[in-house]
Amino acid sequence: MSEQQLILFDGDCAYCNGWVNWIRDRDPQRVFRFAPLASEEGKRLVVRHALPAGTDSLVLVWNDHAYLRSDAAWRILQALPGKGIWGSLLRWIPRFLRNAGYDLVARNRHRLGMKDTCTLPEP
Repeated sequence: MSEQQLILFDGDCAYCNGWVNWIRDRDPQRVFRFAPLASEEGKRLVVRHALPAGTDSLVLVWNDHAYLRSDAAWRILQALPGKGIWGSLLRWIPRFLRNAGYDLVARNRHRLGMKDTCTLPEP
């Protein structure tokens, strides 16, 4: 990835905020920047990429493409130093299985007990 990529996330979800912090902590070259889906930028990109109404999935906007759910997850992992093997392994799992696992976690994410808050850097 040659330029900074954008990850959109559910800003009201402690589990999602925990993953944003996890990614940020493992992204020393600052490949990624972040915005809540409910932010002005998030709303604009949801419309621009014709994402389904009510999207609350992780969204990776990369080279003017929007990737959702597990397709976003494996691409993010591949871009993080030392995590590329996990992204490669995840990529080879059939999408319907990857997304079934993603959806199971997503449905229960508010109950997973994380008390994390997202500490996004100021623009």
